[in-house]
Amino acid sequence: MKKQYKAALLCLAAVCAAGCSQSTQSSMPQDSTASSAITTQTEASTPETKASETEAPKTEVPETKAPETEAPETEAPETEAPQTEAPETEAPETEAPETEAPQTEAPETEAPETQAPETQPPTESETLEAINSYRRIGENGILVAGMDGHYRGIMFYGGTYGYCDRYIYDVKQFKEALPKVNVYSMVIPTSVDFYNPDEYKGYTALQKDKIDYIEQELSSSEVKNVRVYDVLSQHASEEIYARTDHHWMPLGAYYAAECFAKAADFKMSELSEYRAATYGGYVGSMYYYSQDSALYNDPEDYTVYYSPNEDKLTTTYYNRYFSNGYESDLFIVDNASYYYLTFLGSDDLIAHVKTDAESGRNLVVIKESYGNALIPFLTEGFDNIYVLDLRYCEVNAVDFCKQVGATDLLFANCAYTVAGGNCEYFEYIRTR
Repeated sequence: MKKQYKAALLCLAAVCAAGCSQSTQSSMPQDSTASSAITTQTEASTPETKASETEAPKTEVPETKAPETEAPETEAPETEAPQTEAPETEAPETEAPETEAPQTEAPETEAPETQAPETQPPTESETLEAINSYRRIGENGILVAGMDGHYRGIMFYGGTYGYCDRYIYDVKQFKEALPKVNVYSMVIPTSVDFYNPDEYKGYTALQKDKIDYIEQELSSSEVKNVRVYDVLSQHASEEIYARTDHHWMPLGAYYAAECFAKAADFKMSELSEYRAATYGGYVGSMYYYSQDSALYNDPEDYTVYYSPNEDKLTTTYYNRYFSNGYESDLFIVDNASYYYLTFLGSDDLIAHVKTDAESGRNLVVIKESYGNALIPFLTEGFDNIYVLDLRYCEVNAVDFCKQVGATDLLFANCAYTVAGGNCEYFEYIRTR
């Protein structure tokens, strides 16, 4: 018993000594292995003893943190659930029985027939009324007016008595410079005096006033008037002026030529003896001036009257200086397809027409474009006809008349020329 008690005291003393040593050396690194060994050995050799009533001094065992040992990551083995494919079980095709909807025909209900009011094309009289009432002033102040079932372009007239006086003076001067030559003045009205609607009378001067004034002033001189105004007025219902152009038609020129034949005392054939050729589709200057589509959509026929002696005519064209002549024809084409250019072709050339008239007379015509249409009707009255355009020729007209042995001199110009700015050319060709 004593031996056991003594052994317990020794053990307790060893434990206390070990605790003090650890307390004083807490800052020292501990060899955990050695400590464990001592503890193990002691525990093994020490039998169980009852603790004495004396308490052992409290010794604080330093907290020794167990080293952090991370447990190795052990991934759970991937255990895929066995794929058990459900057997494809196609739903049995169960076709719904075709159930045709009962055909229920709606009762045919015809919409009430509502007939659109019948629109009948305008009657001929209504169409004529619409055309004849048409009035429009287009570009360049050109009036387009409907009349007699067609459209007509009309150029308003201006002019001054001052220019008329200059024309009168120059014509008298020609006569004075050519005392042995028969000098004639033909002032040709344009269409405005004969076709201008009443409601537009105030837009234009009356050409007849200027023409009457000129003829009155010349009547006391040796210049012979060729009065054409009244004759043309009597034939105004015929196609004597173009509807789509500012010129007259060859038919109007024929009536004027008859007046000249009477004044100049030569025989002229009846109109029926001329070969007439008509060509359609003519749209002249009035459309291009006005740009009114009514004229463009209403072309007219153009009729040329070929001289009875056309196959006996020889025509030579010269430049404006009366040189470099070449032979050609008075009529550029034989079917009127050149319309107003069918005769003479161009204004800027001097033309010499040699005929078979054997009259012993030579005629010089001083004109602008209005005079062109006269020439085919004069070929039976003169052996030679010379045509000068006062706007283009570069010769002294008095000297020219002497050079070609003129017996007759005709001024054939429209009322615009003799009463307007072109009047200045008469002095130019007389004095140059």
